[in-house]
Amino acid sequence: MPADALRAGAPGPDQGSLRTAFGRFATGVAFVTAEVGGTPLGLIVSSFAAVSLEPPLVSFCPSRDSLTWQRMRRAGRFTVHVLGARHGGFARRAAPPGADRFAEPDVLREAIAVLECDVVAEHVAGDHWIVVGRVRRLRVSPDASPLVYFGGRFGDFAPDPSPR
Repeated sequence: MPADALRAGAPGPDQGSLRTAFGRFATGVAFVTAEVGGTPLGLIVSSFAAVSLEPPLVSFCPSRDSLTWQRMRRAGRFTVHVLGARHGGFARRAAPPGADRFAEPDVLREAIAVLECDVVAEHVAGDHWIVVGRVRRLRVSPDASPLVYFGGRFGDFAPDPSPR
């Protein structure tokens, strides 16, 4: 891809249309945490993704303007807490800047999956970072009801009842 295709100001759709189009892709929701100097920090993200099984890599994309990520990156590691359907209220309350994201500690224990990761790469991607982490340890809950983000709203997932 030519470098100028990524340059700011290149022709493209307006941000409102782009946000609407991006919102048509349903994603899971995760609470990414790190501890820096004894202080817990965290972000709600819908940009979490599996990258590779070998080596075990994941990614997420915090805003380049995020003061929380600027502090979190100093830890050199992060933990991804994949949120379940029952965590929609928490995600709404914890998403805005300045929210007390640790006011509901049960969420960390109730996550449907937890992945402890070391940061292995960070790439500039427009107005966001692409953070890549290597999974060191994980825990998976028997609860498999994910929290889903679609069209700017949180919800749950109803699997197709037909056999696999």
